[in-house]
Amino acid sequence: MTLVDTSVWIDFLEGREHWTKERLKQKLNDRESIAYNEMILLEIIQGFRKRKEREEIENMFCSFVHAKQKRSTTLLAAEIYQELQRKGKRIRSVIDCLIAATAIETGASVLHKDRDFEFIAEHYPIITEKQ
Repeated sequence: MTLVDTSVWIDFLEGREHWTKERLKQKLNDRESIAYNEMILLEIIQGFRKRKEREEIENMFCSFVHAKQKRSTTLLAAEIYQELQRKGKRIRSVIDCLIAATAIETGASVLHKDRDFEFIAEHYPIITEKQ
C-alpha cells in the first residue's frame, strides 16, 4: 500500500512532470493499493473552487484506501514533530508528520516530493519511495 502525499497529487492533477507523477500513474494502472488520510484529501480539494471539480476528486478518492486518523495517529504525529525539533530538524508542516504517522501505523510506503519526509525517515520507520 502506498500513501500518496499531496505534493504528488497536485502534479498528477495539474499535469506537471515529475518522476513521482509517473510512479503514481504506474501504480494506478497496476491497480496497486493507494491510500490517503483526511489531511491529504483536505489539501487537495481546497485548491478546487468549482463544486463539480471537487466532486470529481471526491469520487476518485472513493476508490482508494481511506486510512482513518485515530487518536494514536495524532499523538504520534505530535511526537514526531516535537522530537525532530529537539534534534534541530525543522519540519515545515505538521501535516507531513500526520502523514508519516499514518504510514507508520498502516505500514504503507510514502510517495512524495517533499524533503521533510526524508528527514522524518532518518529518525522514524517510514518507507519513502525514491527514484
